[in-house]
Amino acid sequence: MAASSILVIGNNAHFCYLMKRYIRKSAHRSLLIHLGSEAYAAIHQEKPAAIILEIAHPDNEGWEILHSLKTDPATCHIPVVICSWRDEIKLSQIEEANAFLHMPILYEEFLKALVAIGLCPLKGS
Repeated sequence: MAASSILVIGNNAHFCYLMKRYIRKSAHRSLLIHLGSEAYAAIHQEKPAAIILEIAHPDNEGWEILHSLKTDPATCHIPVVICSWRDEIKLSQIEEANAFLHMPILYEEFLKALVAIGLCPLKGS
């Protein structure tokens, strides 16, 4: 499987560093951007194969980014993995995220999310 880019959107430096390491280890290319108005523009410019989106708290603008992505015909096909310390799996499903990871994130869980969104083959295939 050819390497593809995965865009990490978050504000926590430790989270971004860990995701960058996991992405590199999974043979994909990582792109990092902080939450904010430039995130949506970066998504349109870079056209990543997937997005890892940190949700730090309930009123985090990450939810707005997710909603915008999933309602825009140009980006609705991009898989989004939500990462949060809070148990927000139901909200992530309502907002049409493709996968949810509860932090702290282990590499094995990260790989399972990549399998779920079609960016990593199942072991043995």
